[in-house]
Amino acid sequence: PAPPAPAAVTKDSVLGEGARIEVPNDGYLRLRLADGSVVRVLAGSDVELRRMRRKKGTDHFEAIIDVRRGKVESEVAPQKPGRVFEIHAPGAVASVRGTHFDVSVDSDGRVGTSVTEGKVQLQPKPKAGRRAARGTLVQAGHGVVLDSDGKLGERRALPAAPDLSTLPARVEDASLLRLDFAALPGAVGGYEVRIARDEALHQVVRNGVSKNGRIEFLALDDGVYTLGVRALDAEGLVGPESRRTLTVQAHPVPPLYQSPQPGARVTSDSIQLLCSQTTSAEWVHLQVARDAGFSQPSIDQPRLAACRFGIASLPPGDYFWRLASVMRSADGSERHGPFAAPQRFSVAATPSIGNIFVIDGNENPTLSWQTTPGQTFRAQLARDEAFTDVVREADLAQPSWALGNLPRGNYFVRLQARDASGLAGPFSPARKLRIGGVVQTSSGDGVTSSDGELVNRP
Repeated sequence: PAPPAPAAVTKDSVLGEGARIEVPNDGYLRLRLADGSVVRVLAGSDVELRRMRRKKGTDHFEAIIDVRRGKVESEVAPQKPGRVFEIHAPGAVASVRGTHFDVSVDSDGRVGTSVTEGKVQLQPKPKAGRRAARGTLVQAGHGVVLDSDGKLGERRALPAAPDLSTLPARVEDASLLRLDFAALPGAVGGYEVRIARDEALHQVVRNGVSKNGRIEFLALDDGVYTLGVRALDAEGLVGPESRRTLTVQAHPVPPLYQSPQPGARVTSDSIQLLCSQTTSAEWVHLQVARDAGFSQPSIDQPRLAACRFGIASLPPGDYFWRLASVMRSADGSERHGPFAAPQRFSVAATPSIGNIFVIDGNENPTLSWQTTPGQTFRAQLARDEAFTDVVREADLAQPSWALGNLPRGNYFVRLQARDASGLAGPFSPARKLRIGGVVQTSSGDGVTSSDGELVNRP
């Protein structure tokens, strides 16, 4: 008869003797046996429950598990005489009586055994026509590797538990879970990492291997988790586990920065702080401070309805700004999300134009003005005060502008200053300028026609 079709294993599933378990590369399975022992089947493993039985009329429980590929972690309940708990792998058998240990089988057929509590007897399986090789007793804190030829390696000390004390207690990134910790010199094989909803690490939600001191997983829902990390040596033997509580509080997500750009240099009267508000947010909390720690905010707006705010009150200097979303929960309470990573910007003194002077105000006038060293200028001359009809413009390195060869008439002029970095201030107010001489009275006043225009001098 055809073998039964594979079935998904769910919480509280009951598996019997002969069950074969294949865990996907992003999976994790925890089994509780009838005697209270716990077996964790890690990602990418192929395991069979070869024997799961209790001897009739006794409390002698017998458990034999075959590991074809991958890795299992075992927490074995103390065993009375006559009870059996064995992990079988290609070429070896690990038998125990109350211990915490791991058995792994790699793609080359090597079997690794690591013991973190108690002791394990590792016995090579005899090959056809040969005597069984001598086994070895592996004590807590040690491990051993059996190669694919059935040769036992030397017992070796396991790598130390990683130091997780530098990890943050809170994670606020809604897109990716990324953590960095200090790498161990002996952890050349990387680190086994798992994250669970409970302190005992039974309800595992993330499971994987890190090649260095960086942990990266898909983001988690908000909540409190337990992180467990174990170091791997060059042979793949794994050391004791370090654990740390991890709180994820990433929602509501902060708004997106729009303007100014990171590191921008702006003038306080020409810019607003702008962001893209999230749909779930009722308000935006905006802060500006001199330091990235926001110890004394210069601006603190906790309930902005629109994501924009002017900074005219800020004196020149270097600043940081940050944003958070505030939402209203179903019960009416407010929920404050995490702040986005702060962005830096600088406020510069606004480049400006001083008093403007007109030299030779007849046919070919020259304009000059007060300035600050290092400034350059943009000058415009137009027929109208709104500067929709610009007839001449120039970029100037000196604070003067000679205007020649222009038809007689009334014009408007305006100037814009730029500092040495290229930061531009606003245009000066438009100033009316007359090109060409006019008829004057004896007192020096210009003579006007019936329509109020000055009369040109012939």
